[in-house]
Amino acid sequence: MQRMKVWRRIGGGLVSAAAVLALAACGNAEPGVVAYVGDDRITQGQFDRAIAGVSSTLQEGQQVSRDAVVNAMIHGALAEQIATTRNIQVTDSQRDEFLRTTDLAVLLASPDAKALAYDVADQQIVSEEMGADAYLAAVRERPVTLNPRFGVLDPAQKLITSVEQTGSLSKPAALATPNP
Repeated sequence: MQRMKVWRRIGGGLVSAAAVLALAACGNAEPGVVAYVGDDRITQGQFDRAIAGVSSTLQEGQQVSRDAVVNAMIHGALAEQIATTRNIQVTDSQRDEFLRTTDLAVLLASPDAKALAYDVADQQIVSEEMGADAYLAAVRERPVTLNPRFGVLDPAQKLITSVEQTGSLSKPAALATPNP
């Protein structure tokens, strides 16, 4: 009887270890990372601060689009990397000047939202400097891995295509339909 309990514990431990290994094999997705952009990481903390910052600037009844925030953060990181490799200088005064001509100017008042606004500005400034086609070609060349809990990333445009299509290995079970 004592031997059976030992084997059950060992078996349970093996099942737990197998589950951990299976989850680890689901890709390069640390729980605290929203996306990998080249060698850079967009962390859950950065994402949460951006959401809170943008939320603080909204009027009653407005909501923040998680997808739009993640897309802006990814493209901000891409623009920064591309600017670095192409020796394109982007200054805070350029960012501020661009943002003041848009509806995003309100984000400059919040330190957490300002970082996200600068991501949008960086993309625009670098794209204008290089030309849209050259910028999009440079974007396509860069590796981006999105944490599957945020949806599916279009590999060419590096934008979230759908939240409903996740990278998850599991699907809800289909409901059985009775035969007539």
